[in-house]
Amino acid sequence: MVTLSSWEGRVVSIGKLTVALVLVLAASCREPGLQSSMGQLHLEPERVSFGTLYVGQTVEAHLSVRNDGRSRATIEWKELDAPFQVVLLPFEAEPGMNDVVVRVTPLTEGSFHGTLGFDFDGKHQEADLFAAASTSPQCPVTDSCRQSTFNPATGKCEERERQDGSACDMNSVCISGGTCQSGRCVGTPISCDDGNACTVDVCNATNGCEHLPAPPCPGDGACLKGVCDPLSGCGLAPMDDGSACGPVQTCEQAQVCIAGACVMRDPPDGYLCAQASPCQGEGHCAGSACVRAPASELKATWNYDSFANEDADGGFTTEQYHDMVVEPSGAVSLSGFFYSAPRLRANTTESVEAVEGQARRCILWNNRLVCADYPAAVNGKISAINLGTGATVWTFDVRVARPDFVDLTQTLFMARMAVQGSDRLAALFEAYPKSINPQATGNCRNYFLVVLDATGKLVSAQQVFDPVLEVCNHPHPYGFAADSVGNLFISFSQTVGQPAPLVPGNTTTVMSYTRDGVFRWKFTDTNLVGGELAVATGLLYPENSPIAIMASTGQPAYTLAAPFGRLVVTAERSVPAPTVGATTLRGYEAGTPTQRWVHTLPAGESFWSDQIRLAQWSVRGGQRTVALTFTKAGASTWLKAIDTRDGSQAFSCPLRLEGRSAPQLVEVSEGSMSLMEGSDTCGKCDPPFASSSAAFHTFPLPLISPANEPWLGTFGGPTHDHREEVVVTPVPPSGG
Repeated sequence: MVTLSSWEGRVVSIGKLTVALVLVLAASCREPGLQSSMGQLHLEPERVSFGTLYVGQTVEAHLSVRNDGRSRATIEWKELDAPFQVVLLPFEAEPGMNDVVVRVTPLTEGSFHGTLGFDFDGKHQEADLFAAASTSPQCPVTDSCRQSTFNPATGKCEERERQDGSACDMNSVCISGGTCQSGRCVGTPISCDDGNACTVDVCNATNGCEHLPAPPCPGDGACLKGVCDPLSGCGLAPMDDGSACGPVQTCEQAQVCIAGACVMRDPPDGYLCAQASPCQGEGHCAGSACVRAPASELKATWNYDSFANEDADGGFTTEQYHDMVVEPSGAVSLSGFFYSAPRLRANTTESVEAVEGQARRCILWNNRLVCADYPAAVNGKISAINLGTGATVWTFDVRVARPDFVDLTQTLFMARMAVQGSDRLAALFEAYPKSINPQATGNCRNYFLVVLDATGKLVSAQQVFDPVLEVCNHPHPYGFAADSVGNLFISFSQTVGQPAPLVPGNTTTVMSYTRDGVFRWKFTDTNLVGGELAVATGLLYPENSPIAIMASTGQPAYTLAAPFGRLVVTAERSVPAPTVGATTLRGYEAGTPTQRWVHTLPAGESFWSDQIRLAQWSVRGGQRTVALTFTKAGASTWLKAIDTRDGSQAFSCPLRLEGRSAPQLVEVSEGSMSLMEGSDTCGKCDPPFASSSAAFHTFPLPLISPANEPWLGTFGGPTHDHREEVVVTPVPPSGG
């Protein structure tokens, strides 16, 4: 038999208590006139709902026994069935309020009802108890070196690191023997060395080893050309006799190579006096004249106007396409922002639409189109799409992977993406804080940085904190870029004016993270207006700043007289973007403020667009890196190519572009150029050109290919990925 005192303050399961109420009032001890002091007992409240719990979760509720008398009363309680238990149960009710604590721990799914009660003085007192239970949620697998389990007590998934040395999957065919080390999966890179010094051996996380043709070996700039031997690598060999070797190139005098030396000669008839360009054949000497056919006009072979697109019924529909990516083959994929489904390979006969609705911020990565807030424009997702079929290959949902982020926010959506390598993709998610009403204030933001591997699995995730993000002026990442080794750079600035497209203001803070999302440094400038970031050869070039920043430390490196704009960078030169209406373009020694050349347009001609892209121009004896720009004189327009080394004009081609605006976005592929024009909203806001319906065109460009240079342009290159290109040169022969 259990005494009353032994029950007090303990968890009690009243499974076999007898239904009885005993008032132990010793008559020999009762004073006359005190019988009414016993009063009445009341159990409150009469109904307790524990709500819907997870199986295994425990929740407690507090009740009270109210004794209206002046003497304590002894109580025996009725049976209480599982899953309900009592934690605190008074067997002697003191005058006043007496606490009762009931706990429920459902072990199966379903609805549960229990009754807690007693009889006293001929009256029945009870409280109805209700609870429901559902199965615990499946915790997301965020990383192979972390385990996430659901804790019913807290109702949340809890993550812990796996033991060091545990086997893990890098989700990359380039890494073998992955093991966990301090919560990160690390392994040994596989060797892709094919033993050929004339190929570039790379490993793609999804495709494996690739052996690409190496860039041409450099010559001496005169009469020795670069040659490559598969065993020894780069070397030098004499140029062919008669090859041009200096700036003097007329049909009366020309600097030419003879037996490996550069000498002056009177060239013979037929001498090559002008290189072929995309619009004009070679020039050859005839006496003292350089004879060549007139330049032909560049005409588009594919046009697509999303403002007035002809549909299957012969009518016209309006679509919102204002972004594009271009594959190395020249295939163009179009996208917008939540209005039209991405149109894949739109300039080919195999064109298809993405099958799961609208998207935004699409890039090309690992031969797939990767889009944000997709499928079906569901916020907080990133998906890889098969370019041939439009089917979804994989989807990452930040809401599933990190429910703790969801707990902090009202809505969660994509802000920016950048490729860090074939095995790393950085994504920055934007959110309204939960404590803020976006309809009332709307300008407070939280940001969450996520790094994914090649299969869309989470590598790391964290909330980004900084004083600039704590001010409710809609701080926004106007710049987002990665260098050749995967270090990430983010430029946050306040927003001027609402709603989107967002116009950047100042102050600006630039932050840097490693390829795995580990913080490196930050740089803040109160006068810097936000914008895109270029990163090349160890420096950051903020679009709206004249200050170059060291990518390794975040410290200023040097200053120019004017902002960089959306510049291009070769291994030797940096070329700030042209200003519309200007007549000069300048080139600087790469990584320094030293000006190397100024290119001045002919009288009456000016730059028509601020677009500039790098390309490779194939000429006799090798290739030249040129900057492609657009110029205008009256009603005539040209595609202009400037030699980045010395600033000379490489070629100028008449361009027929019967559109609504100047070129607004340009990409170069093998033998062709694709451009966008006709958008009527801000292109240097964020999102760029949002809610507009642009027109797209593809022009054949023989002899032109993507450049093998670090930074082809802010939106340049076939990947459209905001990443510094990895430039690999062949191995020089041993011994120099």
